[in-house]
Order: sequence, then structure tokens, then C-alpha cells
Amino acid sequence: MSDFFSRAFQLSTRFHRSYLLAQLIFALLFMASYLVMMQPFLNIQDTNIASRFVIRGLIDGATLLLITHLLLRPVLKFYVAPTTKKLLPVFCSFLYLTALALVSSGISMLTAQLELLKTTQIDTVSFNHQNQQVLMEFSQFNQWLLGGFNSLIVLLGWSMIYLFWHNMQQKKQLQHQMQQTQIQQLTYQLSPHFLFNALNSVRALIFEDQHQAAQTVTHLSELLRIHLQTQMRPVATLAEEWQTAEFYLHIEQVRLEQRLETCIELAEDCLTQKLPGLTVLTLIENAIKHGISPNAEPGWLKVKAGKTSRSVWVLSVSNSYKAVSPFRGTGSSLTNLQQRLQLQLGDNIRWQQTKTEQQFEVRMELPYV
Repeated sequence: MSDFFSRAFQLSTRFHRSYLLAQLIFALLFMASYLVMMQPFLNIQDTNIASRFVIRGLIDGATLLLITHLLLRPVLKFYVAPTTKKLLPVFCSFLYLTALALVSSGISMLTAQLELLKTTQIDTVSFNHQNQQVLMEFSQFNQWLLGGFNSLIVLLGWSMIYLFWHNMQQKKQLQHQMQQTQIQQLTYQLSPHFLFNALNSVRALIFEDQHQAAQTVTHLSELLRIHLQTQMRPVATLAEEWQTAEFYLHIEQVRLEQRLETCIELAEDCLTQKLPGLTVLTLIENAIKHGISPNAEPGWLKVKAGKTSRSVWVLSVSNSYKAVSPFRGTGSSLTNLQQRLQLQLGDNIRWQQTKTEQQFEVRMELPYV
């Protein structure tokens, strides 16, 4: 029981924006229905009495808000929502709702006993029946039951809406978790590609230039550190992506020397745009491995990013392409990258691959946020 109270207290201190908005709408609807029901009393000439009815309505509304937030919400979230298909918990919940409704009605009746609000107590109702005036009197017990029934209807409606909203939130959270799992699986598949090439570059330098080999190991360690961070933070800005890609380019520049020429054009207003981790590195690694490395002649690599409209920016990576690569690729790295983009950015992306006898290009149109 103490664990429940602890969790209920923690829940009462957390507010989702959608929950607060729903509570505000609930309060407005309650006051609107209350004013409609009390319209005959609000139209009387004595504004002092009319204002007292409004005050009582505000107190009753605040009481229901507190009951739903502090007493009803924790029970629905922790006990009812996980067992909505079982009869006993549903029946017990109905009894609990009835008790809360009677408590709400009792508080309302006690409020009406205050000196300021005594005139708002309705214990007699008169109406015309067959041209005769009929007077009905309600005892305090009947008033309590009638008020409890009205509160029960309100609480039932609130509970059904809350359970529906909670179920939708759970589904969204589950979909998000599944999406993140897919993204992590795809990210793990990228690691062997650039790490294998980087290690080959270091091995080639060990006996040729130990100083450059040491610098290359430093760059490789930075790549490993960034890759480990990518597993925990799968999204990075274009600036962070380019910083990672530079470490890889330094390693490949040592290996390829004059055979690698680069042209980098990254617009400043695109540097803060977010991408799946290792996006730029994957594109550059693919370009060098299959386009530039297999050729004895110098090759070029171009990385460009810029806005094309208010809501769209373009990232493109192109490279020279002549000889056929000895590495028979499966295209898995680019396919994985495309899937990660769709998972993280939705269907608002356009992916285009263009291959000619002289050039290979990947061009992506992405939403500008």
C-alpha cells in the first residue's frame, strides 16, 4: 500500500501538456453544464444570489478536479488500465467510482452549509402538472444520493476518456520503443564497414611513417569514441556528423594521398539540422570504398548541404566513378541508412541515387526544422 501511495504522489506531481489541456476542457464543460442547469436561478433579479450559485459551481468543479487528479487517476493508471479485460477489477473500480461520487456529493452538501452559500441549497422543486402547482421536497439523504448519481456519471465519463487516452499513449510509447530498437540494430550493422577500412589504413602506415600511423590511431580512437556515443544518442547535427567524417577523411587521405580530392560546401544554416548518427560517414565511406579507392587515377569527393526552400534542405554526396570496385558490395549500408532516415524523419524525405560512367551521387531532400 505504501508503494502505491508513493507512486500516486509521484504521478500527481507530473503533468503532461495533453493531460492539463484535457483537465481544462473538463472544467470548462462542467461549468457550462452547471450554468445551464442553474439558469433559472441565475436569471433572478438578485445578482448577489446568482453570484453565490456561480461560486458554488466553481467549488464543486474544483472538488471534482482534485478527486480525478489525486484519487481517481492513480487507481486507473496503476490498477485498472493493466486489467481492463478482467471483470473483478472493473467491478471493484465501479464501486470505487461510486464511493468517490458520494464523497463529492457530500463535500458539495457541506459547502452549501456555509453561511455564504446557504441560499444555494435546493431542497424543494415546483412545477406545473395539469394546471396545478406541484411541490416536491428532497431530504438531505435524497439530495446526497441525487448529487452522487450526477457525480458518478461525470466520473464515469472522465474515466473512460482517461483510459482511452492512456491506451493511446501506451501504444505510441511501444511504437517508439520498437522504432528505437530498429534504429539501434541498423546502426550496429554500420560499424564493421568504416572500422575495417580504418584498421587497414593504420596497418599500411605502420612500416611507412610511424608518426602518421600514430596520428591515424588517434583519429581512429576518436572514431571509436564517437561510434560508442552514437549507440546511446542515435541523432546528431550536421556539424557533429561532419566532425566525425573529418576523422575518417584524415585516415583515408593518408592512405590515398593525392588520389583523393575533396570539395566540401556546407551551408551554415544547415549545420544545426539533425540526422541519424553516422549518416555522412556512411555516405563518404561508401564513396571512397567503391568509387575512389579502386582507381589508380586521382578521384574526387563532393559533400554539399544547403536549403532549397523554407521547409526543405538537401544533402548530397557525390564521387568520381571509373573502374569497377573489387569489393562486391551488397548495398546494405545505403539501404540501412535509408531505412534509418525513414524511421527517424518519417516519409518526408526523398532519396535519390544516380550512377553514370563517371559519377555516383546520393541526394537526399530532408525536412528543415
